[in-house]
Amino acid sequence: MAEANMYSHVALINTEDNDFQVEEASQRRSKFTVGRVALGVLSLLLLAAVSALIGVIVHYNSSSTCEAKTDASTCSSVTLCDKGWLLNGTQCYYFSPIRLQLTWNSSKEKCRSFSGDLIKIESTEEQEFVDGTVQHMMVKWADRFWIGLTDSETEGTWLWADGSPLDQSLQFWTKNEHNTEPDNWKEEDEDGENCATMGEIHYINGIKSWYDVSCKMNMRFICKKRATRSAACG
Repeated sequence: MAEANMYSHVALINTEDNDFQVEEASQRRSKFTVGRVALGVLSLLLLAAVSALIGVIVHYNSSSTCEAKTDASTCSSVTLCDKGWLLNGTQCYYFSPIRLQLTWNSSKEKCRSFSGDLIKIESTEEQEFVDGTVQHMMVKWADRFWIGLTDSETEGTWLWADGSPLDQSLQFWTKNEHNTEPDNWKEEDEDGENCATMGEIHYINGIKSWYDVSCKMNMRFICKKRATRSAACG
């Protein structure tokens, strides 16, 4: 009887040990499974966060590029002249008012004080523009304008104010039944007529409107300088 109780006690212990082992194994499996699930969820969250960050960076760069392209496409280069100057192409022109009349040399200095020079005419188109402008500014026949042309150094050798020679294919001297210019007339100045003016109030000779006159006369003048460029965005 005692032996039977002993075996029963041993069996009970074994049963309890087995239950404990089963429960411990079950807890280990449960903990192991929860740990893996947690690790997996954390990995997915991390991957999602990285993907979101990459998306933000790409979007920002794309937006910046678009903005830069938009800014570039809405900006343009604007050509500007100082107040009181007229724009033609890439050049600016100043036509002195009737109250401002100077000798040829003083006119040249005045133009240079404006960061320009007495006009050098370099094309037929430019002559047409300047001549047409002068026509509407003249108030009388002799109300002409100095241009930057002189033969004061050597008679008959015409040079522009910057020292460059007159292009023989771009001469617009007045020639008609009354005048054949340049004529170096010395009736008013014994030194002759060594500086050039332009202006024909009635378009008598088309765009051929140059006259040689005494450099000592006070006359209106035309200055010329390159236009400035500026970016304008809208």
